[in-house]
Amino acid sequence: MKFLHYLIVIPLLAVAVWAIYTADPEGDGIPCMWYSKPFDTKLVLLIFLVYGYIIGRIGAWFGYSPLRRDLRRQKKANKVLNKEQAKLNETVSGLKQDIAGLQEKAQKEAQHIAEEEKKDIKAWWNGFKQKITAKKGN
Repeated sequence: MKFLHYLIVIPLLAVAVWAIYTADPEGDGIPCMWYSKPFDTKLVLLIFLVYGYIIGRIGAWFGYSPLRRDLRRQKKANKVLNKEQAKLNETVSGLKQDIAGLQEKAQKEAQHIAEEEKKDIKAWWNGFKQKITAKKGN
């Protein structure tokens, strides 16, 4: 889009500069009601060229103002969303730590239960052996 802008503006600017450069230097100039001598044609054209540029820039600035307002609103909304995201990230990291702690606790409990079952099986086996040896001994 910037290329298209320059593709249009540069030839127009070249024509304006050419018009100023080829203005009638020998002529009487442009008469003025409040000044006794006429103004130089090149000077008047140059002043109007600068005036047109300034008016165009001001118009562009005012035309862009709704976009600037929307951009400020979006920045404010992004700040709020970033704060919320930071809070949620803290919550998620806390939950991940809780999950890791619960998994470790579950593994320890599972190991403890497995050890208890081994002890129960050993105790049952030992009791079974004693019953068999007691029957044989009778």
